[in-house]
Amino acid sequence: MSKEEKRAQMLSMIADWQQSGMSKKRYCEENGIHEATFYYWFSRSKENDTDRGRFITLDKSGRNSDVEVIYPNGVRIKVDTDL
Repeated sequence: MSKEEKRAQMLSMIADWQQSGMSKKRYCEENGIHEATFYYWFSRSKENDTDRGRFITLDKSGRNSDVEVIYPNGVRIKVDTDL
């Protein structure tokens, strides 16, 4: 089995687990999967998660107001929209 086929199989297994409603441990027990293998592929699937972040388009709509971004650690970035 190629790497791509193995990856597709494991991602399918993770999707199956998510639909099952079972705990990871129980799913592994019922499907004859070593927990360490499951957790390895589960962590790998999260590394490639496309929903982690992306750019979006903002429409200025003729407004002259500043844009301010506040990060969880308290850092603030304020951008003057007149630029």
